[in-house]
Amino acid sequence: MFRSKIKDEDWGVDTLTVWYIALTDLGMTQDEFNQAKRKSLSLSWPPTAPADFLELARAGKQSEYLDTQIAFETACRCSGMRGDVERDWRHPTVLETANRIGWGKLAGAGNGFIKYFATVYERVLIEHKNGANFEIPKTHRIEAPKPARLDNDSPVAQDWEKMRARFGLKKKNKEVVCGEES
Repeated sequence: MFRSKIKDEDWGVDTLTVWYIALTDLGMTQDEFNQAKRKSLSLSWPPTAPADFLELARAGKQSEYLDTQIAFETACRCSGMRGDVERDWRHPTVLETANRIGWGKLAGAGNGFIKYFATVYERVLIEHKNGANFEIPKTHRIEAPKPARLDNDSPVAQDWEKMRARFGLKKKNKEVVCGEES
């Protein structure tokens, strides 16, 4: 695109290969490439480094992804939660990173572990930018069963009342839920 501004010998196969590798490592998507290419045509001089070229597409954009430090803290906090509690992973990429590393490792991780977390997190971000979807579809999710309520006229509820009477338990005017009163 900039043949008149750059010497032919500066744009050989080696340079193109280096740029391809660099832009791939930086996680540039096809949309970002097209946008940077379009913006670069209006410049008086082309970008001289792959990162500068990528910045044309990403300049001024608020990233949808969490900063590595915040993602690490979120993953450690959520991984350390015990029991059936609602965890706020803040973004599917944080949960995917935690799944790949292991919740147990993250629950007890110190600040020195962030280097390893960052390498895994960066790979997950690149996959997500390239179209990977880490969310489980609602049709494939397993939800905790809701307690069953007995109808007072059902045979099971009537048997329950007979058993209560047989053992001298007082009848309460409450519904019976799965063998317990509510």
